[in-house]
Amino acid sequence: MRRSLGLVAVLAALSMVAAACGSDNNKKSSSSGTTVPTACDPGTVSGAGSTFVANIAQQWIKDFQSKCSGATVTYQGVGSGAGIQQFTAGTVDFGASDVVMSAAEEQGAVAKGGQVSTIPWSGGGIAVEYNLSGVSNLKLSPETLAGIFAGKIKSWDDQAIKNDNSGVSLPSSGIQVIHRSDGSGTTAAFTGYLAAVAPMVWTAGAAKDVPWPTGQGAKGSDGVTAAVKQASGAIGYAEVSYAKGSGLPMASIKNAAGSFVQPDAKNVTAALSEAQIPADLKIKPNYMPTGADAYPISTFTFVLAYTKQKDPAKGKVLKDFLTYAVGQGQSTADMLYYAPLPTDLQTKDKAAVDAIS
Repeated sequence: MRRSLGLVAVLAALSMVAAACGSDNNKKSSSSGTTVPTACDPGTVSGAGSTFVANIAQQWIKDFQSKCSGATVTYQGVGSGAGIQQFTAGTVDFGASDVVMSAAEEQGAVAKGGQVSTIPWSGGGIAVEYNLSGVSNLKLSPETLAGIFAGKIKSWDDQAIKNDNSGVSLPSSGIQVIHRSDGSGTTAAFTGYLAAVAPMVWTAGAAKDVPWPTGQGAKGSDGVTAAVKQASGAIGYAEVSYAKGSGLPMASIKNAAGSFVQPDAKNVTAALSEAQIPADLKIKPNYMPTGADAYPISTFTFVLAYTKQKDPAKGKVLKDFLTYAVGQGQSTADMLYYAPLPTDLQTKDKAAVDAIS
């Protein structure tokens, strides 16, 4: 009898443990210690676009699918320009771009599928990565950086670079500029910065693709990073996680306060926090933040989705995923060298995602 009672007690305890585990299957602890349910609708959605956001997007997908086994999300980092094209053509369910669509691009998308929701879902810094033996903390002022990418500063011992790096031994070797060869939101943000801070030096415009005055092209942020790593004396630009992943050093950029700052999460967040958030969430980059620690080449990156989904089943999966990305997914930003979205922007993003139907 004692054995029977003991067995019943053990089985009861095990069932309580199993029930507790089951109740947590689709929940995650937030930073406050409370559990937040993750919506889980079955189905498949696909996206394409920005290579800037690709690393954190893949992490979101991995984490989201671990909680929602019936949902499948795929994403290809093909560049913002190609992502907008694929989204408009209807070959993917959502697009991603580091800059908002132009009026002509949005008109084309609206003609195909109706109103488009443009939602900032991550933020980060654009690193100026370089390959220069013996120089571990390169400093560059806006005018010097613009001069390098404009092809006006051709060697590493140019006086302008020396002025930014007092006491540093710089080689006399030539500078090899590496830039994106594909239509890129990262390029739009980077050239937008150059045009804003050094308009007399950088005259090639600000767009996803520009007539580069000098340098060699490479496809994607990964391609730029690989090319810089392979060529001694090279310099390029890419999202911070690519530079970190390759082990390339990143230049400290002089901001409006006169400080040379690195593109770490704290400094990027300081810059992004100064951005004005319009009602339509199409945030314009602020390349001259006033904070002493603000990293000036910082930008938001956007997800593009049709507000009214043609396929309700896919629409549910897309809403589930985007809700996770702009909410719980922000907790992965720091470890992947992105900047978490400000709390007030997360709230506005959630409302925008909720409006998708």
